[in-house]
Amino acid sequence: MLRPVGMSHASLIFLKSDVEEALQTLNSYGAFHLSTKDVEGQSAGDLIERAQELYNRVNDLAGRAASVTGESAPSSDRGPPIISNEWASLFDKIESELVPYEKEVRSAESTLKVRSQLLPLLQTWKAISSELEGVSGLGSLPDFRRIRLIFLTTKGATKVNHPLQLPQEALVVHKFVATPVYLVACRSADAAKVLHAAEDLELRPLERIEGMPDRLGDLAQFISRFESEFNSEANKLTQPLNSIASIRPRLDYFSSILSDANAVLDIRNKSALEKNWAMLEGYVPTKKVEPLNKALSEGLNGRFIPFVKAEKDAPKTPVTFNYPKGLRIFDKITNLYGTPSYNEINPTPILTLTFPIFFGLMFGDLGHGILLACIGAFMYKKVRSMRSIGHVLIITGITAALMGGLLYGEVFGKSLATLVGYTAPLHVPEGEAAFMSYIMQIFKLALFIGIGQISLGLILSITNNVIQRKWSEIILVNVPKVAFYWALMYVVFSTSLDILSWFNGPIYLILAPVVFLLLASPVYAMIKHGGRAGLGHLGETGFDLFETAISFTSNTVSYLRIFAMIIAHIELMAVFYSLAGIVSGGMVGIIFSGLIIVVGNVFVTLLEGVIALAQDLRLHFYEWFSKFYQDSGIRFSPFKLNLGVPIKNARQ
Repeated sequence: MLRPVGMSHASLIFLKSDVEEALQTLNSYGAFHLSTKDVEGQSAGDLIERAQELYNRVNDLAGRAASVTGESAPSSDRGPPIISNEWASLFDKIESELVPYEKEVRSAESTLKVRSQLLPLLQTWKAISSELEGVSGLGSLPDFRRIRLIFLTTKGATKVNHPLQLPQEALVVHKFVATPVYLVACRSADAAKVLHAAEDLELRPLERIEGMPDRLGDLAQFISRFESEFNSEANKLTQPLNSIASIRPRLDYFSSILSDANAVLDIRNKSALEKNWAMLEGYVPTKKVEPLNKALSEGLNGRFIPFVKAEKDAPKTPVTFNYPKGLRIFDKITNLYGTPSYNEINPTPILTLTFPIFFGLMFGDLGHGILLACIGAFMYKKVRSMRSIGHVLIITGITAALMGGLLYGEVFGKSLATLVGYTAPLHVPEGEAAFMSYIMQIFKLALFIGIGQISLGLILSITNNVIQRKWSEIILVNVPKVAFYWALMYVVFSTSLDILSWFNGPIYLILAPVVFLLLASPVYAMIKHGGRAGLGHLGETGFDLFETAISFTSNTVSYLRIFAMIIAHIELMAVFYSLAGIVSGGMVGIIFSGLIIVVGNVFVTLLEGVIALAQDLRLHFYEWFSKFYQDSGIRFSPFKLNLGVPIKNARQ
């Protein structure tokens, strides 16, 4: 787990006519990391362009179909498979099915667009018709040929909050209550003048429904008949929409085929060699080289030539690791920072231990740990998008419960000593003097943890350089840095920060590695590259030494976050229990007191859980990883298609 699975670089040479068969074998085998390169001056080719054009059409149509029918998940019935022996024929078959689907969706879109425009208009006229039935005398107005009735409505969301200042030739006959519409009467000769004035008032004529009668008395009957026809058309739409919904799985199937086609054709285009030969390059786990060669030999009837070379420390080699199933989640945490390279130590197995332990130290409480683990279990089982977080919370919650019970002796902020008689090593003592001593004990514990993890990071840095064979950096930089850090920490703790006492002898423990760090590397550069290079390197070393001293100090002090979280937990729980004690008088007080305790414990669990996770990540990413981790690796990604190579037995 500390080192990646051994990889071999493989170059596979075979006939161009066997490219699809070779990719089908690699897809089925699922253990070949393809490494393709763009070839300068190479065009995409007509087949790739057509595959991409069809892929875009299918995805666009699938989106439009989902918009028409709703976003519910389509069924799994994808219809009969499409089988072809050549690419052009495959694309012709897909396109021949796609064209009628496009017409069907386009027709439904057009119908729905018209209906979406008519529906609000119908609702408005229906409200007008209903209100006009209660107003007498209006029905006969249109019979006067010289009088024109105009329905005016507001533009958009504009509201008219003042009396209409229409010309004196116009008369507001009725203002409708259910909708922002005004019925205005004027002489036919003055209609243009009235409409121009209405435009200045942000009003417009209400759009009429086609075939609407001029007589207001006939409006109700027309609206009733039109609404009936409108609803009848809606029922007729059910079958086309169901038909469109039924083709959505087929469109998903086309999308998968064309995605695979794009991938295969792109690789096929980039694998071309001279004349009739093609070559694929990539990486395969060393243990799987022979089985892969056997599978390719069977698939290509022996028509291929493999060139395989085991990689030792190539930094750009893709990496994969073997983890126990339950611990793979911590690999995801490491990948939040970056992927380890092929020639460095993988920190995940160590992080698998330290991450839950640090969380348990900051969050240590038996009751809160169990509650957090239960929350994590709920997220893992019920919230699909948060399974990873739930998995982490289960592990860290259990660790916090164990450490809270065994190390701190605390459950829901109460001491186990008073409940079951167990006195934990780091239980909170009674009395001010004992509590101050306890604080110093936790303070030192946090610093010692920091020194231990930073030291581990420095040792891992040396180990990485051994793997990479950087012997000069180990001798001139890494080992002196470890000596400097240990000497600095020893002097600080042995003298209790009494700096004057350093000059009685301890200062020489620090100066020895400092002088070596300052001079050894420049002298080595001077011997190897000349005096000017050595002097230039001396300035760089000086700045690096100053930065190293600052980072060692700040990184170590940063581990006091553990101390701060422990003290914050104690004080927060004390506050809630104090509040509960204040209001505990009487029956109502007892109920209210219990509510405060429950809410307080849940609040502390959630708040400290989030903060402890954030601080845990920081201590590992910034204080620890920065000492050794390069995170410049490439994740092993085996070649895999959605459905497989779309054409069978191709020989082109």
